[in-house]
Amino acid sequence: MNLQVINKIEIEEPSIDKDRIKAIYNIDGQIFTINFKYYTGEIRRKYAQILSLMPIVNYSLFTESIKIDFPITEEDLGFFREVLRLNSIEIYVNKLIKRPEFFRDEYIPMRASISEASWIPKLVYELGNPWPKFSTESNNVAIMSSGGKESLLTYGLMNEIGAEVYPIYFNESGSHWKTAIPAYRYMSERDPRTLRIWSDIDRFYRKVNRILPIFKKGALEMWSDTYPIQLFIFPVYIFASLPYIEKYAIGNVMKGDEFDDPRSFEPLDGIRHFYGILDQTKYFDDMLTQYMQSVGLNLRFFSAVRHITGLVEERILFQRYPELLKLQRSCHSCHYENGEVVPCGKCSKCNGILLFLEANGIDPRLIKYRDDDVNRFMEDYSNRLYRIDESEKLHAMYKVSEGKLGKRDDNVEKIHFCKDFCPEDTIPEEFRDKLIGIFKEYTSGIEKC
Repeated sequence: MNLQVINKIEIEEPSIDKDRIKAIYNIDGQIFTINFKYYTGEIRRKYAQILSLMPIVNYSLFTESIKIDFPITEEDLGFFREVLRLNSIEIYVNKLIKRPEFFRDEYIPMRASISEASWIPKLVYELGNPWPKFSTESNNVAIMSSGGKESLLTYGLMNEIGAEVYPIYFNESGSHWKTAIPAYRYMSERDPRTLRIWSDIDRFYRKVNRILPIFKKGALEMWSDTYPIQLFIFPVYIFASLPYIEKYAIGNVMKGDEFDDPRSFEPLDGIRHFYGILDQTKYFDDMLTQYMQSVGLNLRFFSAVRHITGLVEERILFQRYPELLKLQRSCHSCHYENGEVVPCGKCSKCNGILLFLEANGIDPRLIKYRDDDVNRFMEDYSNRLYRIDESEKLHAMYKVSEGKLGKRDDNVEKIHFCKDFCPEDTIPEEFRDKLIGIFKEYTSGIEKC
């Protein structure tokens, strides 16, 4: 099967104009651009160049060759080549095979093939242009902030334990920005360290997707709780933040990646994959840390909440940081009602949040769910679609139904130290004991696996 429907992507030298980066792409003769606007900080050419590589990773499986019109280092090349390979596998398994509703039949594999899945486009490049060096402070942390429970809880935790916290919000000009608006407005009014990047990257993805022949007619217009192929999302956000990371000597970059039950991570026909969340795993955090340190930057990437489940996160957020809880909007289709951003109450993400809130005895109206949303959920929650770990779903249902439905699983209530997914040393030593000490107040012990 020939999946490579794009013959050549040329990543041109990006332009820099004061506070703006313009990434430029020639995709089989058509020109596309992405803009990134900043509000403070120096934009180095190296940052713009490396940033412009990241969005193209989303098209790895479907591209024959990629030409890079600016010099990169051996370290850049190694990292780029590896994420192209890994992302091809993620798209192949988690889009073409597991979620094929977007794709024309001729592009859906009849059987899984590791050689077909592990596609790396041919790369044309020149070596050179080393990274600039800058000093970092080990107590300074950037939080990739979205308005969801994970980043809000991380913000509360890291502030409480005395870190110098910089919440960074990425406005991608798509519907996901609505989820961030309540939190961004609240923090930008109260915390001078709140930062923002504006981009039109969602528009770029929509334009490029429209030229690909792989999609069914009307597939790109249908409502869905997932992007058609974009799985490599967070790295764009992270690399876009480099001007701020240098300006504020940030030594730690944190995403709100919660515990994922390793029992659910099974290969597909022998193909190891990450269920579409590669860029939210410890594996990827370690890749980023090693890459940055290999180019001379002392940056660490980790999550403060990787050891606890979403159920426990909501509990801590409600009981310890109630003002932050009120800002939470975890929804695929947030919209405005009477001037306020409210969740839809129906999508798979809302279903998971409503289940966690009810299981913790938290009133969903605190985060703008309406009476009708709550009532309908309580009538049919056992039949709704959830995209959370099965163990968490069944345990939360057990709690909501007072033992009539689901299945009790005490592991969901614990702190997890799992060798491959979330070992204890995932959190840097200077923060570890304080964070684990807080988690112990809301959990029932430690589970090692």
